[in-house]
This record gives sequence, structure tokens and C-alpha cells, in this order.
Amino acid sequence: MMNSQAMQAPSHPMKRVAVIGAGLSGLVTTKELIDQSHTVVCFERSDDIGGAFYNKENEGGIYNDIHLTVSNFFMAFSSFAPREKNRKYWTASEYIEYLQDFTEHFRLRKFIRFNTVIESVEPVGTQKWRVTYLKNGERKDELFDSVAVCSGKFRNPLLPSVPNMEQFKGTIHHSFDFKEASKFKGKKVVCLGLGESGSDVVHQIAQVAQETHLVVKRPKSIIARVILGDTGDSRTTRAAHYSFLVNHSLFEATLKKRIMNKGLKVNEQKRQRPLSAFWMWKFLVKYGLHGEFSNKNDIWLQDLETGQTQLHLFSVKRFAENGVYLHDGQFIECTDVMMSTGYETQFDMIHHSAAQDAAKNIRSNFLHMIHPTLRDSLVWIGFTRPDVGGVPTIAELQARLYARVLAGKTELADSHTLQRRIEEYQQECREQFCLEPDRSENVRYYRFTGELARTLGVEPKWYHLLPDPRLIFNFYHGSLVAAQFRLSGPGKDPEAAKAMIRRVGLMQVPTWHKFFFFGLTSALSLIAPVVRKVVKMLKMQEHNWNDYKQYQSVADILAHQWPSGQAFPLSKTDTLAELFSQAYEYEGFKFFLHSEYEVPLRLLSPSASIKDIDDFLRFQEGAAPLEEKT
Repeated sequence: MMNSQAMQAPSHPMKRVAVIGAGLSGLVTTKELIDQSHTVVCFERSDDIGGAFYNKENEGGIYNDIHLTVSNFFMAFSSFAPREKNRKYWTASEYIEYLQDFTEHFRLRKFIRFNTVIESVEPVGTQKWRVTYLKNGERKDELFDSVAVCSGKFRNPLLPSVPNMEQFKGTIHHSFDFKEASKFKGKKVVCLGLGESGSDVVHQIAQVAQETHLVVKRPKSIIARVILGDTGDSRTTRAAHYSFLVNHSLFEATLKKRIMNKGLKVNEQKRQRPLSAFWMWKFLVKYGLHGEFSNKNDIWLQDLETGQTQLHLFSVKRFAENGVYLHDGQFIECTDVMMSTGYETQFDMIHHSAAQDAAKNIRSNFLHMIHPTLRDSLVWIGFTRPDVGGVPTIAELQARLYARVLAGKTELADSHTLQRRIEEYQQECREQFCLEPDRSENVRYYRFTGELARTLGVEPKWYHLLPDPRLIFNFYHGSLVAAQFRLSGPGKDPEAAKAMIRRVGLMQVPTWHKFFFFGLTSALSLIAPVVRKVVKMLKMQEHNWNDYKQYQSVADILAHQWPSGQAFPLSKTDTLAELFSQAYEYEGFKFFLHSEYEVPLRLLSPSASIKDIDDFLRFQEGAAPLEEKT
């Protein structure tokens, strides 16, 4: 555990700061502000710390039996190591226990006002903010030099507008209100959405419901929680990130499709087969390596194999009295609809246009936190959704930067430069997260933590670990956790950081896999810079190494484009669905034919004749109109 600097005499004018929220972001922000000798008041609407992880019986936001999708080493702050020696996935209650220990260790509770609801935050002149709040039925207001918004976004459920919702005679739920699945016993349930919480929700419902249907509009990026006995994020390493040849390009995606195809054949009879299949479908329709947030919860995939969950890759077109119609024309009869459709970001209590800009697009702020004109006067902490890794590492770096900027110890660029960098970053994100352009909280973990570290002046270098070659190896091939950003620069604690890097260590997997993974990532890390330059020089970013020839029969497509296609008994069947032993594989093939070959949905029903599909592929007659496509 690293020592707080709160007792050092301040060498700068102290600022009075309001922190909104006592979840993980609010707690670490309070701690870092105190370390820089600022006067802090943290406002929390609940009766205890934890934010979205605090499970109260009569409040939504967190459900029973939840396990985090990020392991303990990534959920811990660099200033306070977890108790466990090995990686594990905490439950929500275990994470609350960690935050309680963090709060007690740094004596933060005395700075928190519980059961306090913020009603408004409004500027007073150009230097102050008036915070109006309600506590014990009494309305009060106070002035602050700066305000840090750390309230998170998991408070305002987002319900999509679907035609004829009001006609549905069943019950529509949102995952925000989900606690446990017993109320769905014996019912027919349609689940919309496949985020990390939604994955748990559909799995729990599938264990008790009569029928469970999962509706998603396209194949998603799924990362296994456990790989060869260790947590999936044990591979979130510097070497792994360095090994990307041409980030998020078709060039890279089509190369890795070949590797995934091999994995799919290896996993033919194993639980990982649905996971490999999802990635293959994504590559086959040219969706690239990522393009969206990666779901690190694969628990629901087992229900596809058992048939407890039926997958549908076409979104809901409209509601009916007793069910829903999908865009592929299928009708699903149901009694309940569970919407795991995310949350709406709202900062209505902040009376400034910057708050509305941030609610619409948090990327309108530099590093998701600093408005180019308000600068350190009003900031946002923790409004990120990293593709891998954890929010706590990012929130802590943001909090450290904020506290130092406010103290005058770290200088920001001028407003014009900040705006230019914001626009450049927005363009980069539009390309990297092309499938989710409206999910502005999405960030690339390695890229984003690196930019924060450079701005703060704490970017770690390998030579900080000399003369210990084993530690250098752990630095590159061990998990990229928050402690790496305490090796040097402001707030450094190199001995504690090195101890944590040693403790995190390497992935705990069979020796053969370690040699394979370390060798592969090391080799790719060495050649990647050269490959990137060559590919860029020859303009090969969108070069397709795979066979996307337009074949003219289902047999040819299965043999040449579809993974393990040679195994399908085409000669023994006349209908499309009978080709596949698993219903989800039929759904994926139907999605592929519609997306890549524009086969009309009327020809892709379970009873569809392969002869009719072949006729369409040969003559390209009766192509689906644009409005029919998803």
C-alpha cells in the first residue's frame, strides 16, 4: 500500500472542491484531492459508499449474484492493493468491501455527506460554483472553486422506442430493476441487448423460464471470462497491445479470421465453440477486429448449446399484443420483455451548456474530463468504458491529473490546443468504434491510459525497472494494472509499484501456452512497427486477405467461406435449418447470407429451400429492398 501525501504542507493555494458521488470514481478523486491539500466535500445521495455497486433491496442498478467481468488487480487502485494474492473475479459485495477498506485506510468518510441530493450546480461569475443540495428535508447551498462530477451513468435506464409497445399486454422490464430471476419462472421471455450485465440477466432468466429468446442486431465482440484456468484479462498486457499489426483495419481482421477459423475447428465439440462462432460471424461480414465495446461475459453462451436460450440476430421491428415481430419476419410469442438496453447520461442538475455537451458526447471533453474553456473549474471523472482493463485505473489517473492541475503543479495546454486534440481524438474514436458511434464513453484502454499518463507525466518506461530483467519481463508480459503508473513522475512510489508488478506476475496457464503467447506477442511486437509503416505506405489498410468471392451456391459458400463448412451434410437435406445441428449456427448463417449476399429474408426461413437460395445466388433476382435490411 502506498502512502498518502495528505499531511504534507501545501505549496499552493488550496481550493474548495465539491465531489458529486461516492462511488469508485468519487472516492479516488476525494483521496487524490486531499493528497494535494485541497478542501473537499463529497456529496453522496445514498447512505453509504459504493455507487452503482451498492446493492440496496428496494433500489435498482445492481442485481444479486453478480460477479464483475474485470479481475481484482484491474479493479484496484494503485494506492491500495487488494488482499488476494491471485487473480479472481470479485462479487459486488467483495468489491464494496474493498472500497470500504480503501475509505477507512485513507480516512475519507469524514469528507462525505451521505443522504444528500444535489439539486443544482450553477456558475457564480467566472470563478465559483453554487451547489444547492437537499439533506434531511432542508435545502442549503454552498460555494466552491471547482466541481468534480463522479456520479456515473447507471441511474437513468434507456428504453428504446419500438412501434406498438403500448399494445403489448405482457410486462416490459429494464435490467436496472432486475434483482433475481424467480419472477420469470415458467414464462416466455424475450431479452433485448447483450452488454455485460445483460449477459448475466439472460443467463439467469434462461435457468427458470419456459422459453428464453435473446435478440441482438448483429454478432458482438465476446471475450471469455476464463481462458485455460486464468482470468481473460490476464492477457491485457503491453506486449499484447504492441502486437497489433494495423489496429482495427480490415487487413488485421482478415488475418486473424484465419487464426479464429482454426480455433473454431479445434473447439468443434467444446464449450468454446459458440464463442469462436460469434467472432467468425463478425469477421465474415467484415465488421473488423473490434469496432465496438468488447463484452467480457460469456456465461450465456453455454445456454445456446443446451437450447435454453434461442438466439436471434435481427432486431425487434414492432410489438404485438402477445409478442414481438423481428426484422426477419419472425414472430416470437412472449409474456415478458427484458430490455438490457443501457442507460442515458444526464447532467440536468448542472446549469451550464458544457454539461449538456458532455451528456450528449463525453468526448467533447479532453480525456473525457476537461472542457476546453472551463478547464479545471468543472470536470468529469470516471465516464469511460474501456474495451479491456478496468475503469478504476482510468478514474485514478484522471483524479491524479485533476488534483495536480487544480494545484497548479501540472499545466494544461491552451484552450485552442485542447479543442484541436479533442477533435482529433473524436475522429480516431469514430473509426475505432465504428459500430457504436453513439457510445461516446467507449475508450481503448492502452491508448487512453497512455495519453493520460503522458499528460500527467507518469508514463512508465522499461529502464525504470533496471537492473531486474525478470521485472522488465513482468512489465511487458504481465497485466497492465494501475501500479505501473506509480513507477516514476508525480506521486511515484517505485518500490510499492514494483512489488505490485511482481505480485500480479504472469498469467497462470499451462507452460506450453505461456511459451506460445509470450513468443507470439514478442515477435509481433518487434515486427509490428515495420509492418504498420509498410502497410500505410502501400495503402493496404483495407486489403482483404480472405476469400470474399461471391459464390453462386450454398454448397460453395459452406465449403469455401463458412468455418468447418466441409462437415455439413448438404447432400442429405433440402432445407436451410436442417444443415445445422445447433439453432444458433443456422441464425449466424442466415445473417451472413442476408448481410453479404443480400439474400431476401423471405428465402431464409427455417423451411427455406436451398434450391431457391441457389437460384437467387445464380441470377441475383428478387434482391431484398433496402428497407428490409437490418
